[in-house]
Amino acid sequence: MHPVRPHAKHAKHLLLTALFSAILSACGGGNDEASPPPPMPDVPADPTLADCFGLTAGTAYTMTDPDGGSTAGKVLVVNETFDGTARNGLVEFAGATDTRSAVTYWSPESNGIRFWGELDYDETGTAQTKVVHSAEFLLPLTLQVGQSTVLKYTDTSQQLTGAQAGQTDTQALAQQWTFQAFDTVTLGGKTFTNTCRMQVIDAMSSEDGPTTLWFAKGFGVIHVRHTNSAGQVVEESTLNAVTAQP
Repeated sequence: MHPVRPHAKHAKHLLLTALFSAILSACGGGNDEASPPPPMPDVPADPTLADCFGLTAGTAYTMTDPDGGSTAGKVLVVNETFDGTARNGLVEFAGATDTRSAVTYWSPESNGIRFWGELDYDETGTAQTKVVHSAEFLLPLTLQVGQSTVLKYTDTSQQLTGAQAGQTDTQALAQQWTFQAFDTVTLGGKTFTNTCRMQVIDAMSSEDGPTTLWFAKGFGVIHVRHTNSAGQVVEESTLNAVTAQP
């Protein structure tokens, strides 16, 4: 990310103006009625990792069935309380119903993409498990295309319902995240520019293959592909329709 330095730019502009005035003075002056120079064209800002992970509450879309079925699953971006604080999250629903199946919370912070945790729901839409990630589950903003990082963190899982309600368990985890590319993709009739293609693999086991995810600004995950250790695609889901975009 390139910092904006308005005072430095203004100083440079004044320096150029003074230089230009000196040249005109040496040439005997200038034409007071001369047309002002045309405005400089806007230069698009470089895409950033943080852009891809920003979520816009109210955005909604559907994803194809990862098992190849015909029922698309609903997805909604929310801002709601998780672990005592309002967080942006990505809610997945059971197929085309309004019954929640899972929600994952994350946000771009000053030093990285912070993954906060998730809630899993039973078939009735009742939250049954809460998972809170430790502070180490932080994807650094300094990660560049082509680079990898290993995130070592701890999950604390709490049972919310049933006979084991209140029981907690902890688990140490490690994932390798690789920032593969900025991609422009067209899905569901919409073109998404500069999506972040991330490859994630369990750094503690070689049994499973990597998962590739495409993150789009405002939307979250719009394409996900799971492969086995042999590189074969075992599950894949893509955005196939945008239903709400604030």
